[in-house]
Amino acid sequence: MKNYMNYIKTAFFLSLLVTMASCDKEPSVSDVSRITYFPTFSYEGSDYNLAPCNSDFQITPVTASEQGVDLPVTTVVTGLNGPVPAVDITKADYYIETSSALNADGFPGSVQREFWIACTGDLVTSIEGLYTCSVSRNNVTSAQYQNLEYILIRKVGTDTYEISNADFGWYEYGRAIGPNYSSRGATFTAVDIPSNSFTFGPAVEVSTFGGPIVLTGVTVDPATKTIVMTSDWRNGDYIFEGTMVQVPL
Repeated sequence: MKNYMNYIKTAFFLSLLVTMASCDKEPSVSDVSRITYFPTFSYEGSDYNLAPCNSDFQITPVTASEQGVDLPVTTVVTGLNGPVPAVDITKADYYIETSSALNADGFPGSVQREFWIACTGDLVTSIEGLYTCSVSRNNVTSAQYQNLEYILIRKVGTDTYEISNADFGWYEYGRAIGPNYSSRGATFTAVDIPSNSFTFGPAVEVSTFGGPIVLTGVTVDPATKTIVMTSDWRNGDYIFEGTMVQVPL
């Protein structure tokens, strides 16, 4: 029994010494911290761009580096109706380009550029173009719904057009709640532009809110470069009227 008790005492004493030694050791800052440098992006031009289609406007590449060392860049582009391969100066659209890179420690960085590419019609033979818009809902409006930027009208067929927002930006821009509350993809066909004769495509959804919205009228004034359009959301619950002024590009 005595030898056994001595063994227990000796083991306890050694354990105490180890514990005290561990408590006395200070952690090394060099073991737990270091400097990391996030990717630095470079490109020519602006973050926000308006450009005529089929022009000599240059879409410069985005590069990334870390402390002078080049990094691989991944680029993703979306248009009005979803992902697209790249910004295309020959195709009217609203492009959002996101370029991303990882630094040596695996930390990400990204930069975003926006491009409105628009073809500009004469409003006699074509009503394509980029427009500012003032909009009312059920004949009610206010300052926040005036001169909204932007509504795009583009050709999707010989005489068929698509508008970027069938509620003319009331929610997306006027309420400033973003593209998840827009009405993408509404189409209409010009039978005869000078006589304001148009037919209208099927209903589309007002994103997030839901419910069908249809275009119901188009009136073109080539002298003032103005188009007045109407739409009907939820079968008469809400009537939108947008007065759009073409932006010269």
